[in-house]
Amino acid sequence: MKQRLAVIVGILAAFLVGAFAVTAPASAADAGAVKLQKQVKAAQKKATATCKKVKKAKKGKSKAKAKKRCKSAKQNVTRLQKKLKAYNAAQYFDVCKHGCKYRTVQKGADAAGLWQKKSKRKATVRVKPGTYVEGVFLDGRNPKYDYDGLTIMGTSKNAKDVILEGENAKTIVDGVPQVANNAIEGRSIIGLVMKNMWARHYQNNTFFVWAGHDGTERCADYTMDNLVSSDTRSYGFFARNCFGGVIENSSGYHHGDSAVYIGETPCDSPDWTNRTVAAERTPCQADPDWTIIRNVKSYANVLGYSGTNSKYVDIKNSAFYNNGAGIVPNTLDSEQFEPSGWLKIHNNDIFWNNYNYYSTGSDFQTVATIGDVNYPIGIGVVLYGTDSVEVYDNNIFGNEKWGAATFSGPELFGVNVGDDAMNLNNKFIDNNMGRNGDDPNGKFDFFSDYSGGGNCWQGNTAGSSFAPGNGTVALSTIYPSSCPQPVVGQKDVSPIELTAGLQINIASYADDGDPSNGPGDGDTIFGYVSQHPPQKQECEMNVSTPHPAYTDAKGVSYTEDRADPVTCS
Repeated sequence: MKQRLAVIVGILAAFLVGAFAVTAPASAADAGAVKLQKQVKAAQKKATATCKKVKKAKKGKSKAKAKKRCKSAKQNVTRLQKKLKAYNAAQYFDVCKHGCKYRTVQKGADAAGLWQKKSKRKATVRVKPGTYVEGVFLDGRNPKYDYDGLTIMGTSKNAKDVILEGENAKTIVDGVPQVANNAIEGRSIIGLVMKNMWARHYQNNTFFVWAGHDGTERCADYTMDNLVSSDTRSYGFFARNCFGGVIENSSGYHHGDSAVYIGETPCDSPDWTNRTVAAERTPCQADPDWTIIRNVKSYANVLGYSGTNSKYVDIKNSAFYNNGAGIVPNTLDSEQFEPSGWLKIHNNDIFWNNYNYYSTGSDFQTVATIGDVNYPIGIGVVLYGTDSVEVYDNNIFGNEKWGAATFSGPELFGVNVGDDAMNLNNKFIDNNMGRNGDDPNGKFDFFSDYSGGGNCWQGNTAGSSFAPGNGTVALSTIYPSSCPQPVVGQKDVSPIELTAGLQINIASYADDGDPSNGPGDGDTIFGYVSQHPPQKQECEMNVSTPHPAYTDAKGVSYTEDRADPVTCS
């Protein structure tokens, strides 16, 4: 009898454990889920022990009470189990055209933001394949919502299965619909994650994160992963006034400015400046929060990468090709925290950046000018007024003006008040120029206007060519071959250099005011970018069509892309 009772109790215990099995928490690091899981296990144990007593209880009131306690214990397990399941399930807000609670990404994101505010936990908006004609605005200043740490992701690993369509799209701002300037705009949000989507045809940008300057807003630690951005008037992946983030495994094309843009990287103090002598230089951020750009393909844009006053950006393992110019960090008065600098550009393929979007037949149009000058074309890497940028271990080839150029933007020339755009302390190290001679850069591998100071060129491909200017200054003086050189401060050197004949041809400007008329003026940086009309820049390039075919180390093959050729006369 005892043996039989033991078997029954064992079967009952096994049934209870199986019936009340626990759903695993969504994240082992989620303290709330772990706590609930422990509560369920404790309730299971109690229910097992309580229900064992039913068999031992005597008939009558004792038996009835034992059964009642067993039933109550089971119900408690079921209640806690449902609570745990709901807790985990509530992290997901599904969006689809039919059959989901939310029909738009905006509604799903807002619901998640409300839930995050209430629960103090992180949510994921899961967007199923389809086309969503809308602009999404997430306002981190709104006290009703908490968007920090929110993830918005397509459910398909093929980013083009989930389309955010900007044509005829509206964005709801303060209850009022307006033209959708951006696909997803996140203002003053920390840790926003966007994945697995394709955004196209927006008035300004696609994936845009930023913060205002009143001291109460903060943008930081965003992630843009496995995204496609195309066909906008301005930018694709865009971060402004943000502390750090990641843009990876993504591609962008047909933008009126750049596919990737990092603007006005903030400093620890709004009063920071590099307008000092070398001995008084201090870092913008004492403990830099870096932005990582990796495994990105940027092609057929005005610029592949642009970063006005960007700092602490690590651009690596990416391809920039068929743009007007490839990687272009720059210093301008249009944004805060001048200058651009303290960047790493390495292990990239930077090639065929010769697309003359000023010409007819262009697949996209530029919205970019700098005063009376135009963005240059035909250059792989352009350092415009940067400080302490490291360019190393890149493959730079087939760019028909210069492989890499560095120069200042003097206030005297009307481009930067305060001479913040100075050519300071930049390094070009161990770059493979011209694809071992198979696809050389057009005029020269390297150009420097010889202004500023502290720049150096070391260990680049043997036989690399350097723009010589008028020959009055030795190449070894213009392009020191040992890195690093002594660091200089902005107040130690000048943004203007007229002796070497690389920055500007004063005679041509003094003649008739038309910079395109001076002899050899296209070989100076300001003469080149002041060509009129701007498509005539192509006439100063060593055009090579077609370039030799190229397949990268991963086996990806590339096709050259150009606008209509320009007639030069």
